[in-house]
Amino acid sequence: MDRTQRNLWSAFLGEAKANRLYMAYALKAMEEGHPEVAQVFMEAAGAETIHALSHLRVLGEVRSTLENLRAVTEGEAYEFETMYPRFIREAEADGRPDAAESFRLALEGEKEHLRRFQAALAHLERKTGQKAPPVPRPAPAPPEEALTPEAAAVPQAAREVVTEKQRIARLARIREVIFGMQDGLVTAATVGPAVAGATATGSTVLVAGLAAVLGGTLSMSAGSFLGSRAERQVQEAELARERWEIEQRPEEELAELIEIYRLEGFAYEQAREMAERVAADKDLWLKTMAEKELGLSPETLPEPSKDALAMGASYLGGGILPLIPYFFAAGPAAVAASIGIAVAALFAIGAAKGRLVRRNPLVSGAEVTAVGGLVAVAAYFLGRIAPV
Repeated sequence: MDRTQRNLWSAFLGEAKANRLYMAYALKAMEEGHPEVAQVFMEAAGAETIHALSHLRVLGEVRSTLENLRAVTEGEAYEFETMYPRFIREAEADGRPDAAESFRLALEGEKEHLRRFQAALAHLERKTGQKAPPVPRPAPAPPEEALTPEAAAVPQAAREVVTEKQRIARLARIREVIFGMQDGLVTAATVGPAVAGATATGSTVLVAGLAAVLGGTLSMSAGSFLGSRAERQVQEAELARERWEIEQRPEEELAELIEIYRLEGFAYEQAREMAERVAADKDLWLKTMAEKELGLSPETLPEPSKDALAMGASYLGGGILPLIPYFFAAGPAAVAASIGIAVAALFAIGAAKGRLVRRNPLVSGAEVTAVGGLVAVAAYFLGRIAPV
């Protein structure tokens, strides 16, 4: 299951839960003599139902009527035969007769639902002359042994996990380096020919180029710092919200984690056991919910200072390279040398990027070179026609 699939299921569960809550709140508002508030809750509940149905359709969970009947029959059978009987036993063991009574009431309802769904399924199979196909199941879960603490504690596996996290962190920083160098090269290779096209004075070209590169370095560093900081703050806010939900609504969060494991292919009992083990450690619980529900990792949050330093240094380094010829020459010769250096550097950056993303380095290098080269050439001719 990919990230978007998980997000769709999370959104569906949230919308479905909101629908039930809003309906309950509407009934309470009616009991207290506030029909105008009840109307607001009921309208919102209807909207949540529409959203939930939309998510289900995108997920492909609304199939033919035969398939739908087969699926709900199996689900009702599980609730009637296994889930609610266990819930009742555990509620009685916990000294919660109110919950046990609520479960018994639901159990009676599930019994009637099961009977009616079974009858409807049998009738439809006779009517169509077709047997309902098996309910699609998620991919088999990994063997239980692979999830034990002993397996996770194997030294080699532990080292591999740490190495992979460090590798991903480095890749995130390399993104800043490649982006900074590429932008610096294009900026300098653009400003140099543009100014050289308007004046033949080498010192003027050099001053203009250095000013553009230094200004761009500060601007890109500040932009990277602020962007990375904003991203970190957003992620920290999401983690804080998730921590609050774990502290204030542990039952709901545990139910969500169980459902997440079920969607990953685990049987209900396995999913519940795993979720309860995770929930025993609040930090592990937060980390698991952050990764599986939010797609975040508390261990790899953005680092604004390092991102800004990487961006600024790479931009400055990339920007200086095309200006080197102007220290020693002027005119067309310096322009040609500057563009040559920029083209070679752009190709090297593109090739390096291609290797990182597992693409053909030659194709990636040519792509980056073509874009940067076109920009520099266009800027040169703009400088030639611009009034001095």
